[in-house]
Amino acid sequence: MGSLRTYRVALVVALLLLLLIGVFVVKPGAPTYPPYVSASAQADGSKAVVLLMQEKDMRVREWRQPMKFLPPQEGQVLISLQPNGLGESEREDLLDWVAAGNDLILFDDDPQDWEEASFYVHELEKGNEQRKIQGAHLAHDAVGVASTRARLEADPDMETLLYDEAGILAGRTLVGDGSVTLFLVPEWMSNGQIAKHSHFEAVWPFLQENWSVVWMDEYHHGYREQPSIFALYPGWLIAGFAQLGLLLLIGIWWRGKRFGPIYTLREWTVRRGDETLLAVASWYERRRLALDALRHREAYLRQMLYERWGIQQRAELHEIVSMARSKWSIRDSEQMASVLHRLEQAKSGMKYTPKQLLADSLLLDEIIKRLEKE
Repeated sequence: MGSLRTYRVALVVALLLLLLIGVFVVKPGAPTYPPYVSASAQADGSKAVVLLMQEKDMRVREWRQPMKFLPPQEGQVLISLQPNGLGESEREDLLDWVAAGNDLILFDDDPQDWEEASFYVHELEKGNEQRKIQGAHLAHDAVGVASTRARLEADPDMETLLYDEAGILAGRTLVGDGSVTLFLVPEWMSNGQIAKHSHFEAVWPFLQENWSVVWMDEYHHGYREQPSIFALYPGWLIAGFAQLGLLLLIGIWWRGKRFGPIYTLREWTVRRGDETLLAVASWYERRRLALDALRHREAYLRQMLYERWGIQQRAELHEIVSMARSKWSIRDSEQMASVLHRLEQAKSGMKYTPKQLLADSLLLDEIIKRLEKE
């Protein structure tokens, strides 16, 4: 009894040690994300703003495909935070998508000139200073910290949204039926900075439009997915190939289907009575191999004699006849002797016709049926 109790205590202690090792030694670390990733709860992530938008019943989704595959419907927005590797061709794709009735909100502290959207950038001599920021929706005492030295140049086609004493921090232009908004302060969207100073009050009013879906650009953060085949090719081409394939299947079905009932004769379903057997017989007939066919029949007869009577397949005729007389009647044994004699004559002759093969096969069938009954 004492040994059993000791065993149980030792088992419990071992399990506790295993749990402690799992917690303190093999404990998985938190996932590491690049800056400004929408799923990141780290200080440089942007999960706080995403959660707030979701609480406001906004449909927030991640976008992980090239810009040319953005959904063509109207009333959408793409929010891109400090994108890496945004090329000129992608900018053209984005502007085409915006012109179709969508919005682009770009946060980038070192952007290129977007001449197509009337955005021109210049640099200050100093940056990273706490200054008062102003805008149509902000109080005059709002402050913020802009780490970038870039500022937007004033343009008649650009609406100024945010500015400080050093210049313009955010602007918006119309492109076709949509708009492009550029902020030079992406850090204001990060979890660690959104609640500091007046960053939230400065950014949030521009994220509350009635969009059908809010796309967060994760493609330029390194999270990429290959588009499906339905996205790679235009719809009319896919529909054409689908119809062509359907017509091809119908044509194959029409040429291969037998219409009406199919009646299978009994002789086609018993003992290899199929097309293969007919084809072999036709081949033997064309090649004039009647004697070879007879030898196959004889080999089968000798196989039956071995299985039923134990006579070796190379046995002489008199041995077979002697065994037949001991087992069968005089009439049946004489028939066996006659058949074996005809086989020997056929093999020793120079010519053997299909007609002779048919006659000998009928006699062989009678002998084989007689053996099968034993």
